[in-house]
Amino acid sequence: MESIELDEEFLELFYNITNSNRPESVNLQLLKKQLIKIVDTLRELNANAKKPFASKALGMEESEQNEDNSDKILVVDDLGVITYQLKVLLSEFELEVDCSQEIYDAVNKYKNKKYKYVVMDLFIPTEREGFILLTELRKMAQSMNVETVIGVITASPRKEIEQQCKQRGADFFLEKNNNWQSELKTIMSNYIVGDKSDEDEWQ
Repeated sequence: MESIELDEEFLELFYNITNSNRPESVNLQLLKKQLIKIVDTLRELNANAKKPFASKALGMEESEQNEDNSDKILVVDDLGVITYQLKVLLSEFELEVDCSQEIYDAVNKYKNKKYKYVVMDLFIPTEREGFILLTELRKMAQSMNVETVIGVITASPRKEIEQQCKQRGADFFLEKNNNWQSELKTIMSNYIVGDKSDEDEWQ
């Protein structure tokens, strides 16, 4: 750090300006060493801040930056009994299952965890809210560059609803008939097995 120019006159001027007594232990050599450490530390911090994502500068832990969402699923239904049934069913796939019973909570959960899978009821509690949530989830997935499988389940027998859901980004649609839980299990199994096969192919 030869570029740092310090002399006795500078030290005397510094302590006069700050109205403090100069300790006997302070000398030019010691001061230069301290300044060198400070400058080197600042350079290191600046270099880290320029790295991709700057995780340390942003206060993010490495585990958060590289968080894997492949085993996470969000279940959305306004009926607690349904979310409980789905949580038990989907836990068989060794997935981390989170539940939500209204759209704003579901949106916030998705922003935080960027789920690989979402299974949602359309009437939460009305069809309008369901369409809003479906559209918003698909927009968030695209904007965050996250691959999310979104499935919609509903008790409505209206055939046009399936088309509307898929137009808004649903990957699959399931009517709540007498055997819907078994059908959902089969559908999810196909997606999960397929996703794991893709992971193995790239390893």
